[in-house]
Amino acid sequence: MLRWAVLLLVPVMMFGQHRGRSGSVPPPPSASPDFKDVVATFAGVLKNVTKKEITIDVDESHEIMTFRRTKETKFTSDGAEVKASGIDLESHITVDAKQDPDSKLRAVAVKAGPDARPAAK
Repeated sequence: MLRWAVLLLVPVMMFGQHRGRSGSVPPPPSASPDFKDVVATFAGVLKNVTKKEITIDVDESHEIMTFRRTKETKFTSDGAEVKASGIDLESHITVDAKQDPDSKLRAVAVKAGPDARPAAK
């Protein structure tokens, strides 16, 4: 009897191991190609700058946003190009950002000075 049970279970187990493997993996979700070159501008207070990230406290919502920083990210203060360390923490800035293929925001330009101040209401 045990021999019959083993003979019936072996083919079922083999079939179960191979079922569902199609060999193709779906691609990861990515940004829509329609928006790949769209630049969005965010205004807020600079909270942190590292070699890889820029963090701001957004004006309207007081949410913390983090942007990727690359070697192409440009920093300006009062219209002149500066290093990232040339902008003081807690300064009001604007960040122009694009969406990367993995849907994260990449900083293109960071501006400090009179241009970055919020408009009076």
